[in-house]
Amino acid sequence: MNNNYLTYICCPKCKGELILKDSLLICINCNTTYEIKEGIPILINKNTLNKHLIGQIKYFENEMDDVFNNYKLEAWQESYVKRFMDNFSNVKNALILDCGVGSGYMAIELAKRGSNVVACDLTLKNLIKLKNIASSQNMLDNITFICCSAEELPFKKNIFNYYISNAVLEHLPREKEAIEEINRVCKNISGVMIVVPLLYNYINPLFLPLNIIHDIRIGHLRRYSEDILINKFHRFTLVKKYYTGHSKKVFKVLCNILLRKNVFNNYEIEKEDEKKQDNKLFASNIICFFKRVESKANHD
Repeated sequence: MNNNYLTYICCPKCKGELILKDSLLICINCNTTYEIKEGIPILINKNTLNKHLIGQIKYFENEMDDVFNNYKLEAWQESYVKRFMDNFSNVKNALILDCGVGSGYMAIELAKRGSNVVACDLTLKNLIKLKNIASSQNMLDNITFICCSAEELPFKKNIFNYYISNAVLEHLPREKEAIEEINRVCKNISGVMIVVPLLYNYINPLFLPLNIIHDIRIGHLRRYSEDILINKFHRFTLVKKYYTGHSKKVFKVLCNILLRKNVFNNYEIEKEDEKKQDNKLFASNIICFFKRVESKANHD
């Protein structure tokens, strides 16, 4: 990773220009100073980092310890990458923001396809581990790592070709601000991938208690439907939606976890689930792909 990110980052507090001085990033407008650790800028406005997000940082630091031991693309992850490419095939040399990058599989796979990916997350510890994985995959030249909040992005306006929010919005206390930030940083002609949990109305009643417990444990604040997302992303046009995690898949995955072996083949599970991707009944998640053209960019 080099210092090319200086051309598109800005102060998360006031959106002023940042300059690099003595291994620190300094805002020339409000004079706020930001650290750089392990080559990763920490561009967080600590004044607005609320208790819930601080708890999320601690949770995911512990929860994802084993994820970064080695890089292996799971069957469901391959399916998500394929869906992205099916909808946004022109990714070579595109600038993509993967916000809330998590395990980093989308960032790494898109980088392999020639994209320039900015991988963002609140959890610095996990970003450092992901950076090491990217290095092992020879992808450091294509991925820039930034520690920041989705609610206050440290990027200039109208710079990203694509934006990925994969299991992120449901965690954010200031969801409205996060969506406004998506509107701000995406180009007038751009694409957005949103992955969120589906409303309880559509969940199989047998798995409802499990979903409620999961939401509380992992820090989910809300769930979504197609109509809710269309309303929230009114400056974009929905081009494709998919429903994932149907009852049969959930049952088989749970069996594999509880029995600690792959009784059911993960690729067969995914193929079976894909056959129901147009059916919201008894699904767990919704994936929406939005596109924006210039005429909708500034429409309120």
